This record gives sequence, structure tokens and C-alpha cells, in this order.
Amino acid sequence: MKITLSKNVFTLLLLCLIAFASFTTTSCGNKKKLAEQQAAQERAAKVSQAKTDLQALLADTNKSPEELERDLARIKAMNLNDPDVIAMIKKAEEKISKKKADIAEAKRKAEEEARLNAEKEAKLKPAKLTLNDYFARIIAAPNAAEANNYIADALKLFASPETPVLIAIGVFGGEKDYDKPTTIKKYLEYIKDQKKNLNTIDNIMYDGNGKIKELELMRKK
Repeated sequence: MKITLSKNVFTLLLLCLIAFASFTTTSCGNKKKLAEQQAAQERAAKVSQAKTDLQALLADTNKSPEELERDLARIKAMNLNDPDVIAMIKKAEEKISKKKADIAEAKRKAEEEARLNAEKEAKLKPAKLTLNDYFARIIAAPNAAEANNYIADALKLFASPETPVLIAIGVFGGEKDYDKPTTIKKYLEYIKDQKKNLNTIDNIMYDGNGKIKELELMRKK
């Protein structure tokens, strides 16, 4: 009786071990399948999100190339070996390269246009006249009105219409001998009336604002 019981117990234990082993194997297999399914779902979600982000990137018209590159770098860092994602990444790279080229070309054209405009303005802008130019134009003016206009413009070079003008009539014993001092306004009126200028510019003194504060002339020989 004891032997029979022992055999039954042994058989029961053996069956339990077999059942447990089978359960464990089945359970491990189920967990592995579940993990694989979960990983596949996560990858599918990442691929879907990557495609959505890439579509948005390709459609974007406001972001700078640098911003687009940052967005693309984030997607590429996911290392999704998906044909569609790879194809879209290539298109995004082409778009960024083209946008960079377009910006560079637009900048070049803007700089070229600015240069041409500056050259055009320089040609249209009258040349700045020197004091000698004003002397010559005042003398050659066909009428008093035009001469007066040149006088008004010439006076803008001076600190005031009363700026002193010294006229050296010659050098004697190493020293200059001066005529009676006058002012620039009187001198310009004088050459307007005489239609000639008997003197040349010998020295010009300027103030802190770049205006002439004293003019020294030398009588022509």
C-alpha cells in the first residue's frame, strides 16, 4: 500500500513539474511576443510621427534654413530605417540646400542693386565745387542772378560772410606785404563786378567744424 501511494505521489509530482515547466515556457514565450509587439508598435508610432514632422518641415515656408536643419537633425537622430522616412529626409535636405542658395542669391542681388544705385546717385549728384571753382564760376556767370547764386553757395564754405580775407601783394625782405584786409563776402562781390580774379589762394585756415575761418590770398605775378 505504501509503495502504491509513493508511486502515485511521484507520478503526481512529475505531472506537476511537467505542467509548471510548460506553463513557464508558455509564459516566457508570451512575454517575448508581447515585448516584440510593443517594440513594433513603438517603432510604428515613431515612424508615423517622423513622417508627420517631415511633411510639416517640407511644407514650412517661414523657418530659416538653420531652424529647418535643427528640426531635421532631431528626426535623423531617431535612426529610423524606413524607406519612406529616408526618402522624405532626402527631400528635406534638398529643400534646405535650395533655400540656402536662394537666400545667398537674394543677398547678392540686393548688394548688387545697392551698389548700382549708389553709383547712379553719385553720377546724378553734382560734383562738390572747390573755392577756386566758385571764383571761376562767379567771374564767368552770364548774369548777376547766377553770380549771386554762386556767391551764396561759396559762402557756405566759410564760418561766416565776415570771414577775414588777407591779400599779400608781394614778399619784401622775406616778409609778406598785405593789402587792406577785407571779408569773403566783399571779396566775392568784388570779383563778380570786376569779372576777374587777380589773386591765387595761398593759405586756408579751418575751424573745428571744417569751415574756413581765414583766407590768405597772394597777388598774381
